[in-house]
Amino acid sequence: MRKPAIERPAYLEKLKSYTGSDIIRVITGVRRCGKSSLLLIYKAWLEEQYGEGSVIYLSFDGPDFILDKSLKAMSAAIGKALTKTSRFMLLDEVQLMEGWERVVNAYYSTGQYEITITGSNAKMLSSELATLLTGRYMEIEMFPLSFYEYSQFKSQQGVGQDKLFEEYVMYGGFPITALLDEPMQKTDMLKSILDSILFNDVRPKIGSDANNETLSRLVAFLNDAVGFPVSRNNLMYRIKSAGYRMYTDLISRYMDAFGASFLYYNAQFHTVKGGERFGQTDKYYPVDTGFIYLTKGNMSENYGSLLENVVFLELKRRGMKVSAGRNNDRSEVDFIAVKGAEKTYIQVSATLVDENTRRREFQALESIDDNFPKLILSLDKHDFSRNGIQNIYLPDFLMSYDRF
Repeated sequence: MRKPAIERPAYLEKLKSYTGSDIIRVITGVRRCGKSSLLLIYKAWLEEQYGEGSVIYLSFDGPDFILDKSLKAMSAAIGKALTKTSRFMLLDEVQLMEGWERVVNAYYSTGQYEITITGSNAKMLSSELATLLTGRYMEIEMFPLSFYEYSQFKSQQGVGQDKLFEEYVMYGGFPITALLDEPMQKTDMLKSILDSILFNDVRPKIGSDANNETLSRLVAFLNDAVGFPVSRNNLMYRIKSAGYRMYTDLISRYMDAFGASFLYYNAQFHTVKGGERFGQTDKYYPVDTGFIYLTKGNMSENYGSLLENVVFLELKRRGMKVSAGRNNDRSEVDFIAVKGAEKTYIQVSATLVDENTRRREFQALESIDDNFPKLILSLDKHDFSRNGIQNIYLPDFLMSYDRF
């Protein structure tokens, strides 16, 4: 029997809040993060509120559109589904259809329908839709489960928070993985999801030059370098030294495809004072820590980088613009998180028990001479806060924030 979908109340409430408005809702995010399930839950709620005939739902990732992804096929399918009582149009994975922007715009322009669409392509809002509908759509970027959501779902199993956190860091937050019980099932599912993203989302964006072995090696390199500065030139040379063809334009296509498919996010380095772009290196973080476990296996090695990945994704969930910081003394600040006029400096460390580690983490923040909040997130139960810098137990930080 198929297990029920994990409800995502924060995302659902956001959708509900825009119901009745003249705005297209665009739900984006990596494949299998829960977009389709959210859309179906939203459909059920709409039908309760406005009647069963008020909603049409079409998934363009289904068997009906395997052979024909044309504008004509999309338009015909929508036209066939519509009735006189249709008010809400829910279109899943629209980016798979050619000319989807024109179809969506045509129905939106009639003023008769409220439209919600999903897509697994970060570039879809750089398309014609953005040009046609400037100011008339809003994006809801969806991620795999946060630790808060994961804990809420798992709480009925009676597992303690510390154990849940270990499990979350290892296997990540994809809803389908959270629904599974056995470790082997989880790793098999993670491999299936990663393969699906690489084959269906990444490869088509690279074109005929895409190579499966190159993709696998790039994923392994990036997962091994989480938390460390990486340049595209360095990645290019590593691939070439392994005996594979690579050049500047091609490595750019690979990396752009990773980003467009929501497989990796990057944090650029900026100077702490002034905020200018520093150098040509970025930090790269996979959308789910389960992918790191899949390629590395040994989670005890450089555990601090895994925790850094968890924090980065959480800051993105909270709608923050995240960069890495470089001080004048060349020390690094893991994250500079900005939202509106608010700014927070954040260090992430597995533990501050070691005096040298504690000195390094605090000094990087103590050298910043402004009054914005400064945090060090760690797994220490002892509070090492000092000089206005707050040390917070990482799971508590993840659990204590209003999600939206």
